[in-house]
Amino acid sequence: MSKITFSCVGKTVEAEDGTWMYDVCDDAGSGIPFACKAGACGTCATEVKSGGENLGTPGARELRTLETKGLDPARYRLPCLADVHGDVVFGASAGAAESGASLAIHDVVVESYRPLNLTVAEIRFYVESDGFAFRPGQYMILHAPGGEQVVRRSYSISTPPSDRQHFEICVRAVSGGLGSNFVHRLRPGDRLKVEGPYGDFVLNEESRRSILMVATGTGMSPIKSMLLHLLDTRSRRKVRLFFGLRSDADLFYTDLLRGLSAHYPEFGHEIILSAPDPTRWAGPRGRVTDLITNRLDPRDAASTEAYICGGRDMIECSRQLLLEKGMPASSIYHENFY
Repeated sequence: MSKITFSCVGKTVEAEDGTWMYDVCDDAGSGIPFACKAGACGTCATEVKSGGENLGTPGARELRTLETKGLDPARYRLPCLADVHGDVVFGASAGAAESGASLAIHDVVVESYRPLNLTVAEIRFYVESDGFAFRPGQYMILHAPGGEQVVRRSYSISTPPSDRQHFEICVRAVSGGLGSNFVHRLRPGDRLKVEGPYGDFVLNEESRRSILMVATGTGMSPIKSMLLHLLDTRSRRKVRLFFGLRSDADLFYTDLLRGLSAHYPEFGHEIILSAPDPTRWAGPRGRVTDLITNRLDPRDAASTEAYICGGRDMIECSRQLLLEKGMPASSIYHENFY
């Protein structure tokens, strides 16, 4: 048995060799936040105070993710990619430190459940504790019952931080998905615990650059939070949104986007569908990356920053296209949503 210590919460647990480190962290209530659990998002990046050699040599994916987040692999590791092979002492989570997040757990009550299409729903929560605050783009971890233990699932906040007593999430139902099925069964009056906020995929409010937002599916959730915050703060930054979905049946937030266009003079958006019914859709057809190729002028790229949220393949392709257009790597922010 190996000893795994989480110094930030003052806990040490024993674990059998070969156990997935994520399970150890989760069972111990370590406070380390997780999202994709596949080494792509970097959410769980955590300082290793000792025992780093027992986590094995970091692979190419881990090195790439840590590099993207500007973290030294000699100091930080991704627990989601490690198994137990000896004693380890973990320090602070990089994500929690950068976002200013405490490890607070909040009691919340469901205020509303609103279907947005056949598979996507928006759920609004009332936060019973005072002092709840987040930055546009961050996410919460919902605690869902999972038999003998609590299952934690991460969902981006879709509302602006101006309302400090509520937040909303936008969730797609996934066949066999414990977290999404739990969320889609929530109804007004249901109570649960949530953890956070977490995440460093946040709006850079000190910048005055133009903004390009690229989203697919429910990756629109943190993008919506950013957009509404820009409207709330009467921002004058030019903002363009490219939103990709599969078919006309998948459309949602169309009324919201039209309203934003009417009230935010510097905002414009385009929706593109990859497999629409031709009798029901007269807009652009293809992938959202096609809009980057065809709509973004290289002359604008150098003075624009991008916020991208969706599938990993889309993000990697979008990032490469933006770099080829001349956008600095430091101006490209992204969140791997699934």
